[in-house]
Amino acid sequence: MSKRFAERLVAAGALALTLAACGASTPKQAEVEKPREMAVPVATRAEPTPAATAPAPEGRRDRRSERRAAEEASAAAAAAAVVEPVPEAAAAAYARAVAALRAENWLEAELELEPLVQEHPNYPGPHVNLALVYLHDARRDDARKELELALEADPGHATANTQLGILLREDGEFAAAEQAYRRALETDPDHSLAHYNLGVLLDIYMRRSAEALEHYEAYQASRAQPDETVGRWIIDLRRRAGNGNGNGSGARVAQGEGE
Repeated sequence: MSKRFAERLVAAGALALTLAACGASTPKQAEVEKPREMAVPVATRAEPTPAATAPAPEGRRDRRSERRAAEEASAAAAAAAVVEPVPEAAAAAYARAVAALRAENWLEAELELEPLVQEHPNYPGPHVNLALVYLHDARRDDARKELELALEADPGHATANTQLGILLREDGEFAAAEQAYRRALETDPDHSLAHYNLGVLLDIYMRRSAEALEHYEAYQASRAQPDETVGRWIIDLRRRAGNGNGNGSGARVAQGEGE
């Protein structure tokens, strides 16, 4: 293994195990998030059908009656749609769990989060943070399950997708990891950790250096202070692309025509 690849592997492994408080300059493995509000699903309302000018046959009248009933049911569902506030007890438990995570008190965080995810399975944030606790204890299967539950509640959840991508990459499921990172970026195009990890995946494991360069640069652009290590990687990839060792799109990015 070359020194260049070894450096990236070490850095990626260290980053995957990092949990920092919000606002820190180092990348975070997971954002500390508030529970999301839950909304009652609203049925899609069909457009009303104009009434016929002449009496319709019995079968058509029946179909119109069915459509009218469906529209009324849809309207009733829309009228009943409400946003449920986060229960006070759940918010307090989550705040205690977040404080414990920041203090790296993993056991206390687990004791707060486990009953919280059981009582409120539709909040993705607690699932993600419980996954972090399980990862700290090397309980990878339990962590993956919590991330999948978070994504059942919110399929586009950026942090959950990024964390799942890290696990998938570590398990050798590179294509699935790429999809997870890209889902995260669809939800949050500025999600720095998704850019970082997608860059590592494309660079080291999938040998798509031009695309990797784009994500390293996006990661750098998201930071208040540039990451010196990633800066060296960017220079290396640009140099190799300029020497003809990358593909055509790599040369384009190196010349500054991309993002």
